Amino acid sequence: MFNTLRRSAVQRSCRTPSHHRTLQPNSRLAKSLDITLPRPIVEIRRSQSSTAATTSTTIPGLYRTASTTSLPTVIPSPPPPPSMAMARPTSSFYMRKLPSEKLVGYETPEGKTLFRHALEEANLEAFFPLSQQFLTQNEPAYCGIGTLCMILNALKVDPGVVWKGPWRWFSEDMLDCCRPLEWVKTNGITLSEFSCLARCNGLEAETRFADQITFEQFEQDVIACCRSESQFMAVSYSRRSLGQTGSGHFSPVGGYSSKNGGMVLILDVARFKYPSYWVPIRLLFESLIPIDTITGQPRGYSVLRRPRRAVTVSALLTLNATTGTWPTIYKPLIQLGRSAETYTELLESLCGTLGEPTGLPAVISRFEEHRSKAFAYKAGASPPLTVQPAEGLRAQADYKSRVESLHQHITANCKLYQTLQIDELAKVEMTVFLLALFSLEDFLAVLKDNVRAEVRSMVELDLRDARIRAEVGGVVQQMGGLVTCGREEACCKVSDGGERTCCAK
Repeated sequence: MFNTLRRSAVQRSCRTPSHHRTLQPNSRLAKSLDITLPRPIVEIRRSQSSTAATTSTTIPGLYRTASTTSLPTVIPSPPPPPSMAMARPTSSFYMRKLPSEKLVGYETPEGKTLFRHALEEANLEAFFPLSQQFLTQNEPAYCGIGTLCMILNALKVDPGVVWKGPWRWFSEDMLDCCRPLEWVKTNGITLSEFSCLARCNGLEAETRFADQITFEQFEQDVIACCRSESQFMAVSYSRRSLGQTGSGHFSPVGGYSSKNGGMVLILDVARFKYPSYWVPIRLLFESLIPIDTITGQPRGYSVLRRPRRAVTVSALLTLNATTGTWPTIYKPLIQLGRSAETYTELLESLCGTLGEPTGLPAVISRFEEHRSKAFAYKAGASPPLTVQPAEGLRAQADYKSRVESLHQHITANCKLYQTLQIDELAKVEMTVFLLALFSLEDFLAVLKDNVRAEVRSMVELDLRDARIRAEVGGVVQQMGGLVTCGREEACCKVSDGGERTCCAK
C-alpha cells in the first residue's frame, strides 16, 4: 500500500518549495522493523508529534493545459520574489510599546475598567473559551494560522489527527491544506485563504471584505460574536492604521465595551510584539479598509462557527492541492463534467485525465503518525540527540497497517471502486477523490440532469458506509474551501481606471 501512496504523491509534487533538502530516514532501523521506506519525494503532511515520522521534498507547480480534456503539465514555480521574503533581521527586539494615544492596554487600569464594563454588558462570552486557548504564533508570518488554530481549539473541533501521544489537538503545523507551510512562513496568508483553511478543517466561515459592508454591519457582527461562545470573529487589519509597526495582521476579537463610543478587545497572537489591547471600534473598522498588496483587495474579517450538522473528519487521506494549484486542476474537470452526456462517459473521461502519467493531484496519505521530524533529518547530517527514530518507524508501521486496512475495506465495500477500470496501484486514492468530487455541489451543478441523477445515486450508495464517508467527507471539506477561496479572491476587480467593483456574495 505504501507503493500506492508513493505513486500518488510522486505524481503530484507541487507543494513544498524546491529549495528544501531531501530528507533521509534511518534505513537500518527500517530493515529491522521490516518496513519499506518511501522515497524522499513522497509528499506527506506534518505535525508536532515527537513519535511520528515525516519525509517531504516536492516542488510547487503551476499547471498548463493544452486542451480542456488534456492533463495539465507541471511547471515548477519560481521562488517568491525578494520583495515578498522576510528580511533577515540585523538586530533583535523585545516587544514594542503599544501606541497609547490610540489603544488601551488590556492589563492597564483603564483596560481593566473596560473589561469590567464589557462583562457587565455580557459582551465577553467569547473571551473565556478563546483565552483558554490563547497562543503565541510560532512564526513571524503565522498570525493567520495562529489565530485559526486558537479558534478551532476554542470551538472544540476534533481535528481527527494525532498531535502528541494519543491526543488529537490542533497545532499550527496541521493547517496546510490551502498553502504549504513554507510559503506561509515567508508570505503569510490572505483573508480568503484564512477562510479556506477554516472550511477545510470543519468550520463554517463567512468572509466579509471592508468595502462590501457598512460600519453598522461590522459593529453588529462584533457584538454578536462577543456575546457568543459558539461563533468567533477573526479580523484581518492594517497595523499601521492603529499606529503600530508592520503591515497586515490577523487576531481574534475577544470582547466589546460600549464605553468611549465602543471599544473592541483584540487578543493579539503576536504576543512577542504587542500585548492584547482595546481599540476604538471605528478605528478598527478603518484599519480593515487599506488594500492588501498581495490580493489587491481590502482586508476584512471572517465569522467562524461550528457547522450546523456534525462533520466526520477524515483520518487517513487528504486532498493534495493548494489555492495556487486548485483552479487549474479543477477547471478541466468542470469542463469534462459539463460535456459528458452519460454517467459512463463522465467516469471514463475523468479517469482518463486523472490517470495520465503526469497525474492531476488527487488525494494522498495524511500521515498523521508520520508528521513530525522524529526520524527524518537532512541528508548528510546527524540526527539530534533527542530524536528517537525507532519510535517514528514504529508509528509508520502502524500507519501502514491502517492504510492497508482502509484499502481492503474500500476494495470490499465501495461500488465505485469496483466499477473503475484503472490501474490498481492508485485506485483507492482515485476512488476517494471521485466520490468527493461527486459530492461537491459546485461540480454537480454543471452536470446534465440525467448524469447528475446517476451520480447522486451512486454516491449515496457508497457513502452509507461510515468509514468511506469519513475519508470522503474530509476531502469534500477541502475541495469546498478551495472553490470558495477562489471565488472570493476573484470577486473584487480593479478596472483600468483604478475603480474597484465587487460582486455580491
